[in-house]
Amino acid sequence: MSITLRVALIIITVIYLYLIISSVKKRKMQSSIAIFWIITGILLMVAILIPNFIELISNLLGFEQTSNMIFCLTIFIAFGLIFSLTMILTKQANRTILLIQEISILKAKILALEETINDKKEDKK
Repeated sequence: MSITLRVALIIITVIYLYLIISSVKKRKMQSSIAIFWIITGILLMVAILIPNFIELISNLLGFEQTSNMIFCLTIFIAFGLIFSLTMILTKQANRTILLIQEISILKAKILALEETINDKKEDKK
């Protein structure tokens, strides 16, 4: 990998990490999800700074070609991320259902109280 490409990749990775951290500060991203992206950025930085790091890991894991390891790793990470986001989505959907039920109960109680108040007002007339 040429020096120019390494410098460009380092700059892009630093911008990437900055955007993630600023998203967390602005509360556009949860910190638990941001940790995953920050770890990804750090791993990218390590892969860029250490020559032949990816090739070494690929050989240690027994892959014939480095690109096969990268695709395999990317697929597993994508599945893990999708699973994690599905769990978060399910949790939020359950919370939404619970909130809708609680609001419906409160509305019913308010209507019952309003009817009681109106009945008392009519009885006084």
